[in-house]
Amino acid sequence: MRANPLYTLRDDLASALVPDAPSVIPCADAVPPAADHDDPGAYDELAAFHGIERERLVLIHPGSHHAAPAWPAQRYADVADQLAADGWQIAIVGDAPDPERTAGVLGAMQTAALFLAGAVAPAALPRLIANARLLVSDDAAASSPVAAARALGTAHIVLDEHPRDTNSDAIVARARAALSNTGDAHPGAPFTLHMPAAHESV
Repeated sequence: MRANPLYTLRDDLASALVPDAPSVIPCADAVPPAADHDDPGAYDELAAFHGIERERLVLIHPGSHHAAPAWPAQRYADVADQLAADGWQIAIVGDAPDPERTAGVLGAMQTAALFLAGAVAPAALPRLIANARLLVSDDAAASSPVAAARALGTAHIVLDEHPRDTNSDAIVARARAALSNTGDAHPGAPFTLHMPAAHESV
């Protein structure tokens, strides 16, 4: 032990847990596919890795291009929870530089969702939007997914086009109406992520 009375466990942990070079090579299957802008199979890899089901996929894009976002994370989470309870597969999308908005929605949710923020390559984004049954987005700025949704015919709800006091139940009602008009869309059992049972973890 060091003679320094101010010795902390953190010092030892820092040196013990941060090796100079990796001691093992990570397994390629343990991380999401790389974001390759020129890979035509980028969407297929994304869908296979995350288990995306196009028949019941609903995208939530809470990232905002405005100083004051249209909605707080909690209201997005409420909409996502209600649609997940209906059996739709919820995926949160957005840019990696906007983690407070995207992770904030996931953290406020009571149900499971796919977290795709920062994980979707530009080559895969159009197919992801085209295969979604619905997109809920904060705004329709040029760099948001709404322009692609409009071009691809994907049903969408833009929250900053509604009064700021619009409640989540009103948006859920609009979402359900839009989803009911999409012929090949269908919910399944309430969406959950697989959590190992107690006997599986021993």
